Amino acid sequence: MRRIAIIGAGQAGLHLAIGLVDAGYAVTLFSDRTPEAILNGKPMGLPMLFPDAWQLERDLGINFWDDEFPGCDRFRNQVCDPEGNVVLSVSSDLEQPWQAVDQRLKFFTWMHEFVNRGGELVIKAMTPQNLEEYVQKYDLVVVAVGRGSFSTLFEKDAQKTKHYQPKRHIAGGLYTGLNQGEAIDYRTFRVTNLPGIGEMMQAPFYAKDKLPVYAVAFEAYPGGVMDQFSQVKSGQELLEVSKKVIKQLRPCDYEIVKDMELVDDQAWVQGAITPIVRQPVGHLPSGAIVMGIGDAVILHDPLAAQGANNATKMAHLVKQRIIEHGNQRFDESWMQGVFDEFWNYAQYTHALTDSLLTPPDHMQELMAAMAQNPEVLKDYFNGMNHPPSLAAWFDAESSKKYLAEKTLVLK
Repeated sequence: MRRIAIIGAGQAGLHLAIGLVDAGYAVTLFSDRTPEAILNGKPMGLPMLFPDAWQLERDLGINFWDDEFPGCDRFRNQVCDPEGNVVLSVSSDLEQPWQAVDQRLKFFTWMHEFVNRGGELVIKAMTPQNLEEYVQKYDLVVVAVGRGSFSTLFEKDAQKTKHYQPKRHIAGGLYTGLNQGEAIDYRTFRVTNLPGIGEMMQAPFYAKDKLPVYAVAFEAYPGGVMDQFSQVKSGQELLEVSKKVIKQLRPCDYEIVKDMELVDDQAWVQGAITPIVRQPVGHLPSGAIVMGIGDAVILHDPLAAQGANNATKMAHLVKQRIIEHGNQRFDESWMQGVFDEFWNYAQYTHALTDSLLTPPDHMQELMAAMAQNPEVLKDYFNGMNHPPSLAAWFDAESSKKYLAEKTLVLK
């Protein structure tokens, strides 16, 4: 039986660990926190899963919340002027729902499930130096941690990395008490774009205490009028600043949020992410190698909600390639080859995120077309789920041809 070590109990690490245990591998998962510490701590993010990634969870039998929280199936996007007035609106039902589950609940549950299925869970504060021991004991060591000292283990890929500082400052929390003038159905994902200022989002969420809530999140242009969260030190401060920002920039929405409250004191996030792509092979001082997956090698700004989806799909591919590799050695060529195969897909997740972070001029035409042509809007939804299908959107000339074709179809 081949032995696999996985460092990091997040979206990618846990998905891979459970998948490999099910396939008959001896898997040891290393986490710096207990399941209980994760459940009672702060969220790592507020991710949304699209249909393909969600299906991969179903395939592993780890979709434990579907009956209680089937996800959202409506989408509304409004583009506003600097005064908050709507200049363009897009609204539609989704063909397939999207789901957002509190990662504190998800990872707590998955860690216990991993052990129940036969995996070994080790709680230990890790550094890259610990890996020298593990590369001697395991056939493959996979690193699924993108923070702290592990972020320096994998060299930045200068050709694939376009950003050298955060494009947005991020803040968000999980709330009850939103007032939408009617019974809240937790079915509609709302996005408000304020060009040059930032984005506001309200997303149906399944919180750790197993109740439906809303995530209210902000992506602020650094130094802009929305960028008021950098000094926030508590959930209560975040709540107050969130209400203040909405009242200032979207006063018509203030009635919705004026009575909202955090679901718990820890249910908030704040910070900034510099999108980066790293080399997939980490070299240790001894010359031994380890493999990076998920955030360790491909880190997204969350604006296009691709991070958790990317991590899930990469973990699934790595699991498949490990199984297919049989008893052969996991050498550098194999690691690089698996990453290159995944990058053929992930390059489009980065292109999609970049097109929202720094919108090119032709994105205005695409947004206008979404509001007028249901086929364009449908393509956008499908593209969030599978970004390669939006390849024609990412340069001006291709997007013109695409829009011309869609116009002919509409006529």
